[in-house]
Amino acid sequence: MKIVHILASLGSGGIQGFVFSLACQQSRLGHDVMVIATDVCDNEHSSKQEIIYHQHNVKVHRLNRKRGNKLDLLKTIYGCRKLVSEFKPDIVNTHATLWHMIGALSTVGTSYKQICTVHNTPERWNFVTNMLCKNKPVICCSIPAFENRVQKSSNVICIENGVDATLVRTSEIVDLRREFNLPEDTKVVVSVGNLRPQKNYKNVIELAKHYENTNVHFFICGGNHGGPSYDDPKLYEGYPNLHCLGTRSDVSAIENSADLFLSSSTFEGLPIAVLEAYFNGIPCILSPIPQHINISNVEEVFIPKSFAVSDFIKVIDKALLTKKIT
Repeated sequence: MKIVHILASLGSGGIQGFVFSLACQQSRLGHDVMVIATDVCDNEHSSKQEIIYHQHNVKVHRLNRKRGNKLDLLKTIYGCRKLVSEFKPDIVNTHATLWHMIGALSTVGTSYKQICTVHNTPERWNFVTNMLCKNKPVICCSIPAFENRVQKSSNVICIENGVDATLVRTSEIVDLRREFNLPEDTKVVVSVGNLRPQKNYKNVIELAKHYENTNVHFFICGGNHGGPSYDDPKLYEGYPNLHCLGTRSDVSAIENSADLFLSSSTFEGLPIAVLEAYFNGIPCILSPIPQHINISNVEEVFIPKSFAVSDFIKVIDKALLTKKIT
């Protein structure tokens, strides 16, 4: 089977991680797979991911659309349609609202079947996307996405996503203590995810304030890709024990030397970063949301009673073996 995936970019993010695992697995199963990343994304993580795609015989095309540029959007639609036409796929799998529209315009008038995968909860489609895709098959990649869907298609199913452990685990170690010239006894707490409000990194700021005069340091691996849906990285400046690392390609290696993984999210679909942390064997502090509670049946997972900073402090201290923070 020939399969095309259309998404915004390579690199970090839930959708990117989902497509990365899925496309590589599909290729290993003998399918001919192509990934079309429409937007400009020039960072180490996306470059490293592209190399691994090629190692798994997945074709990758970057169209380098500049967000907000209408002419670039038209060029992107033309470029996608040309690639799809040349590849002649059995399935075009699209990811997120704009890319459902691009996929629909890339397949209209052809026999190529488009499937829309819904990641966000709820994923709201604009008028054009809804008009073009309302009768398309829809896959919701988590139970929350399925239960909160707003799509009216009669052909909707839920297939919970996940990650491929073989693509996540690494024996490499990146020690942030050395990178930031911190004492060897520094406790490293890592959060992973783009700087979106739902990640609730303001809670991490409050935690950093509490632990400011201790050896506990907080590190955020996540970028800002522009637009009003992202936090300004300047919000995280000025705290001596809070470090915003931007997008990193070595998160697994970082987790191999860290003490804790922390997610303060107020909402998730199926939290890919948490599953990756599980594979890396790092103790996890997870916010008290259903999506975390539902996957907390593993060792070394700590969930506070509420979103109160004091409750997070209690479980962080417990996770650090209840040793006195010095």
